[in-house]
Amino acid sequence: MLAGNTAFSPPDESILAEEVLTGTQASVTFSSLGTLAAGYQHLQMRMVTRDNRGISGTNNIRLQVNSDSGSNYADHGLYGNGSSVLSYANTSQSQFNALSINPSNSDTADAFGAGVVDFLDCFETTKYTTIRSLNGVTVAAGSTIRLSSSVWMNTNALDTLLIYPSSASFVSGSRFTLIGLK
Repeated sequence: MLAGNTAFSPPDESILAEEVLTGTQASVTFSSLGTLAAGYQHLQMRMVTRDNRGISGTNNIRLQVNSDSGSNYADHGLYGNGSSVLSYANTSQSQFNALSINPSNSDTADAFGAGVVDFLDCFETTKYTTIRSLNGVTVAAGSTIRLSSSVWMNTNALDTLLIYPSSASFVSGSRFTLIGLK
C-alpha cells in the first residue's frame, strides 16, 4: 500500500537494544531476549562493523545462540564481488559463520561493512529458528555482497546472542541494533 493510502499502517517494530562501540571489543552480547522481546514474533539485527586485523580483506562475523557451542548450526549462501559468484554450505557447525562481511583497519579508511540479519520465529519452541542475512561492503580491494540462510537446530526459545568476528576484534564505531518485529 502507498503511504498516502488511509489504510497504510507502519510495521510493528521497535528498537529493543543498541550497542555502539566506543573502543575495541572482541564480541557483543545481547541477553535476556525472552523478556526484552516479549510480544514479538521475530528479531532483526542491523550491523555496521569493522575489525582491527592488520591485513586487507573481509572477515566473517560469527554468532552463537544461547551459549550453544554444539554442532547445531547449518548455513548456506551466495556471495559475489562483481566478477565472480561463489556459493558455500556448512553443516554441523558450532556457530553461524557468515552473518556479515567485515572490513579491516588495513582496508579503505573509515569503510564499514553493513548487514541485516533476521531471526524468524525465534521464540517458538516447536521448531528450529531460521536465520537469513543480507550484507555487503565496498573497500579499495573491491566490493562483496552476500545472501545467506541458516538454521539453529534447537527448539529452545532464543535468549542470548553472542556476535564476534572470526578473528581480531570490532573497532570503535561498530554498531549493533536489535529490533523486535511483530
